[in-house]
Amino acid sequence: MDFVRVLLCIALAVIAPALRADPQPVSAADLARYDQGFSAVQQATHSYRADITQMLHLQGLAKPITSTGTLYYESPDKLLVRFSQPAGEWMLVNGSQAAIQKAGRPIERRDLAAQGRAASHAASLLDFFHADPTRWHHDFDVSMSRDGDRLFVHLKPWMTPTATSQGVEQIVTTLLLPRYDIVRMMITINAGNSVDYQFAHGQRNAALDPALFTIPPP
Repeated sequence: MDFVRVLLCIALAVIAPALRADPQPVSAADLARYDQGFSAVQQATHSYRADITQMLHLQGLAKPITSTGTLYYESPDKLLVRFSQPAGEWMLVNGSQAAIQKAGRPIERRDLAAQGRAASHAASLLDFFHADPTRWHHDFDVSMSRDGDRLFVHLKPWMTPTATSQGVEQIVTTLLLPRYDIVRMMITINAGNSVDYQFAHGQRNAALDPALFTIPPP
């Protein structure tokens, strides 16, 4: 009997995830409540550090290009992703200026004020950390769904895209409640092309060296 009970428990453990219902849409009242909760957490977040995995899905490639590294954020407008694999590569935003370092190439520089936020993937990440969700609603049609302690925030550009949403088809961010910790961000650029970021070991208000966010001179 004990053996049968053990087999039944194993079978339930395997089958249960497949039987889980899809994430359920949240009501307008809950969406407003989550907006407020996220805003309060982000206003109290002056810096952030996390391990990050970037998976770049490109049309025509059978497998994504995977990179790993560390993300650093400093309020209100500085963000660095320093990759350990491939080593020596990074992408940085400091105010309206962005820079990307690829192995064996000169540093690429972007003026976000002139070229738009879509000119830098790091700028899309930085926009997440801004504390005011009204910006989301200005730039995107926002909906949310929930599965247990995971909140999925769906952002789709309005018919007339803004400087923030231009060049993006959809952004889906996964947050872990009740702390609103970011778990994943999927940025769909167009059919077949997307960037998938996954986060681990996030630490809010960590002491960061200001030199991290210095863009090297030309």
